[in-house]
Amino acid sequence: MPKHSSVAAGCIAAVFLFSDPASAGDQTSKILIDAAKNLSVANWKTGAAQWGARGGPAWSVQLRTLHGGRQEGVQVIEVDNGAMSFTIVPTRGFEVWKAQAGKLRLGWDSPVTEIVHPSLIHLEDNAGHGWTNGFGGWMVRGGLASFGDPVMDGAQQLTLHGHVDYIPASFVSVHYEAAPVPRLVFRGVMNDAQVFGPQLRLTSEISTPIGKAEIAFDDTITNTSDAPQEMEALYHTNFGPPLLGAGAEFVAPIARVAPMNAISGAGGMEGWNRYSGPHAPGYAAQVFTLKLQADARGETEAMLKSPDGSMGALMKFNVHELPAMSLWKNEAPARTGYVTGLEPGTGYPYSRIIERAAGRVPLLKADESYHIHLAISALTSRAEVEAAAAAIGKLAAAEPVIQKTPLVAP
Repeated sequence: MPKHSSVAAGCIAAVFLFSDPASAGDQTSKILIDAAKNLSVANWKTGAAQWGARGGPAWSVQLRTLHGGRQEGVQVIEVDNGAMSFTIVPTRGFEVWKAQAGKLRLGWDSPVTEIVHPSLIHLEDNAGHGWTNGFGGWMVRGGLASFGDPVMDGAQQLTLHGHVDYIPASFVSVHYEAAPVPRLVFRGVMNDAQVFGPQLRLTSEISTPIGKAEIAFDDTITNTSDAPQEMEALYHTNFGPPLLGAGAEFVAPIARVAPMNAISGAGGMEGWNRYSGPHAPGYAAQVFTLKLQADARGETEAMLKSPDGSMGALMKFNVHELPAMSLWKNEAPARTGYVTGLEPGTGYPYSRIIERAAGRVPLLKADESYHIHLAISALTSRAEVEAAAAAIGKLAAAEPVIQKTPLVAP
C-alpha cells in the first residue's frame, strides 16, 4: 500500500524549522521565499567556498528572476553540483525545467521556449488543454487533485494534468548537508486550494549529491481539509535528443503493456518501446500504459537508452507509491515538439472519472499524507547503461503480457 501519514502538520513544521538559517546555527541554509512572512528574494547565489564545504567538487546555487516576454517575473534556481546542472522553477510548481550532465542533456526542444509565467496561462483554454501553452520542462508534475484528460467530473471542471505546475511556491529553502553524504537539498511548498474545491498541499524536497549525476524527488501530498479528498500525481519526465532518436529504446521490467487508445495500438504493438526518429507532419502521438515488475519491496527501474547505447536516463521508484507507468511517444517533426515522456504516476492519464472507476485514485483522510520518492540518474557511459540494463533484467521475473487493445474501451 502507498505510504500514508496523519502527521503532516508536524512534518511541515519541521521543514520550516530545519530550513531556517538561524536555527541551523551556521550559514548552510537559506530561505528564499516565505509567503507567510511576505518574503521573496529576487536574486542570490552561493557556493562551496561561501558555505565552507571542504574537499570534493566545487558546486554553486543561484537564484535569478527572469525578465522579458512571457517569462517576466519567473524565478529560477540554477544548480551545479559539480557533475550535473539543473534548473528548478519555484514559480512553476517546483518543476525542473532542464538538466545537463556533461554532453548529456535531459530535456527537449519545446515550441514553448520561455518559462511562461502562470498568470499568462488559462488552463480552460482549448477545451481544457491550456496546460500545453507553457509546456516545455524536463520533469513536470501533474496533479494534485487530478491529472489526465479534461473532463466535467460532477460539478467540477477538470483540465489537462491539473493545477500544480502553474502554482507558485509559497515557501522555498536551500540547505547544504555535509554528512553523511554531501548534498544540496531544496524544499518547496505549493498549495492547491480553493473554496468549494480541492485543499491539497505539496511539500517537495529535491536533492542532489555533490559530484554525482543524480537528482531525487521526495514529495508529500497532504489533505489540508476536514474531509476526505481524492488526489492524483504524475511525474511527466520528458526527453528529446540526444537520448531520443532513431534506434533509442525504452527499457523496463514489463509486467503488462497496453495501448492507451486505438491510435496507439494501430501498429499492432510491434516496436512499441523503440523509436524511429521524427516523422512527417500529421503524425499522431502514441501513449502506452504499463505495469512494471518490482523486487520484494516494490522497488523498480526504467530507462531510456540512447540510439548508440552510450548514454541513458534511469528512473527508480516504488510501485506501491507510483503503481502506474505511462510511455508517451511524440515522434513529431523536430520543431513541432519531438519528445518522449516517461511518466510514473498514481494512475494512468485517462480522466479522473475513468481512473476512479478502476480504483486508481487515492483517497486521503483529513490531514493524511501520501509520500512519493523518485530518483533519476544521468548515465553518461556505455558501461553505466549496460549495468542499468542488467539490473532491470533481474527485475523481470516473468514474461511480459503484451495487450493489443486499450485498458479502457472507447
